[in-house]
Amino acid sequence: MRLPIFVFLVSLSVLGTQTATRLAAQECDCHLHEHHSHEDLSFQQEYPYQHEYPFQQRYAAQPPVFEPAPYEDDHASLIDHGDCCSDKFDPLDTLMLFFGLEGSKQPQDFGANAHFGGRLSANIGLPLSRELGLGVQIGTAINYTDNAVQVFERVLEAKARSQSFTTFGLFQRHDSGIVWALAWDHLYQSYYHKNHLNQIRGQFGYQFSETNELGLRFAASHDSDRAVFNVFGAVPFPVMLEPLSQGSVYWRHIWESQAETTFWVGVAESHGQRNVAFEAAFGLPPQQPSGHDVLFGAEIHVPLNDHWALFGQGNFVTPAYTGTVDSYLGFAFYPGGGARRARHKKFAPVLPVANSSSMTIDLR
Repeated sequence: MRLPIFVFLVSLSVLGTQTATRLAAQECDCHLHEHHSHEDLSFQQEYPYQHEYPFQQRYAAQPPVFEPAPYEDDHASLIDHGDCCSDKFDPLDTLMLFFGLEGSKQPQDFGANAHFGGRLSANIGLPLSRELGLGVQIGTAINYTDNAVQVFERVLEAKARSQSFTTFGLFQRHDSGIVWALAWDHLYQSYYHKNHLNQIRGQFGYQFSETNELGLRFAASHDSDRAVFNVFGAVPFPVMLEPLSQGSVYWRHIWESQAETTFWVGVAESHGQRNVAFEAAFGLPPQQPSGHDVLFGAEIHVPLNDHWALFGQGNFVTPAYTGTVDSYLGFAFYPGGGARRARHKKFAPVLPVANSSSMTIDLR
């Protein structure tokens, strides 16, 4: 638990570097075009001593040429801070802070529970090799949810769940259009038991146009952990928890409004279908695991202005009654601005911080 909190605080401390990095950027030779209004132009064209020259002589010379200034509106934020100073890197340009709502139901809920609560996260990308376009991402998140049904509380088990996710990864946005990422996800959770779980997650895609990307995404379990579910504090049910391996094909599209949508469909390995209510109340044996099941999901990123965007993700493993129903939705804040291009900057993280929608926990 200490490591994710430490990473979260470090990410927030990046905000303190804003003044220094902005001053450093000013050292670059980036000259802005001079902008003048029509009134200024007409005034400057007039010779100051008008009474000494005839009217025709005052306007005989060609008027000065002024290069038009960049159009200043919200689309100006599409230009990265480092566009004119490519050798300068501002950490704020790749930092994303998120807060929102979280809902989840997975096999680890023993067939009798679901969750609803809140989520806080921070995710940042840093250049590892500018020549190769290789970057490293560090992210952390904290979820706190209450039980959405009463079964666990009625049998005197957990009333809430806290989760801490940590993501470390490498990524690359190559000039050829290839985009890939590989990350290590760690989960510490306090539920009906305290558990540490790990998985490897990755993505490989190709940007075949300015607005479309196709590719593969996957999550592979690395380990498992034992847990005990207690009914009325007297009847223990030993179980095994493990991340659920899964793979899918995705399509990402950027709309004219700069909103971004991603859809995927794929297959997950078999998952447990145990139900504590049936096993405890009726003494029934555990139900056999499912076969390989279809999964599908989506992700949205909708810029609201230069600093804020609506962000969310959902992932669903069939069948719904024993599989997963995981989603979250909230607001992403970009301290460095440029929310409309935040996910396309050279060293912005490719993968979101792990969550229930990308790290499904199975129960056997």
